[in-house]
Amino acid sequence: MKKYDVELMFDFLRQIKINNNTEWFHANKNFYEKARDGFKEMSQEILTKMQNIDPKLQGLEIKNCIFRFNRDTRFSIDKAPYKRHFGVYLVPGGKKKVGAGYYLHLQPLDKDDEEYGQSLLDIGIYMPPTKAAKIIREEIFYGGGEKLQNFLDRQDVKERFSESFEKDNLLKVLPKNLKNSPFDNLIRHKNWDLVHLLSDEDCFKEDFLDYVIETFKIGKDWNDLFNEVLEDCNFESIF
Repeated sequence: MKKYDVELMFDFLRQIKINNNTEWFHANKNFYEKARDGFKEMSQEILTKMQNIDPKLQGLEIKNCIFRFNRDTRFSIDKAPYKRHFGVYLVPGGKKKVGAGYYLHLQPLDKDDEEYGQSLLDIGIYMPPTKAAKIIREEIFYGGGEKLQNFLDRQDVKERFSESFEKDNLLKVLPKNLKNSPFDNLIRHKNWDLVHLLSDEDCFKEDFLDYVIETFKIGKDWNDLFNEVLEDCNFESIF
């Protein structure tokens, strides 16, 4: 696979962190465009490879997968106009549709941002709306839980997704009709996504794209479990 200039992307992202204003951004538009275009081209190659692995992604266009660089500041205390990362989310139907997908988050190590202050790979479903979460929990209760647990017990999954599953932000009380399952721990979740953290050095390696594809390929079975359940639904995502 082609090696993309991730170091240039990171240089831009480090600069936007300390110069997060429209004046600097417009004065350095060419710098942004080089970084953005490189990320878009890299994302397209990942999508093309993944469409051969996951048929549910066929027909998907990269424009419906890449997140805008401008921030929505309407309801945020932080009024900085631009993000400090590049992100692409490959999910059947595009990022506006609720489903399980493959997410690449590129961001140089940022010790000021404890949650997303570094690059990462993510598979699964994140922040589904209430109706979608209800369908998922019922599926786990009525048989899907064993399939999910079998996936989590796989050695390749344990090795690749060592940062899997949040330990907080869980349901404190199980739904009345979904109690006493051997998979209560899976029913309690609000997000069903698995994370693999990346160092800056990981992103600069010659085989970085191969590693991304390999990681996403491991996660395909996980995504299939959720996408089969939600296949006939048409929920709109928060993205």
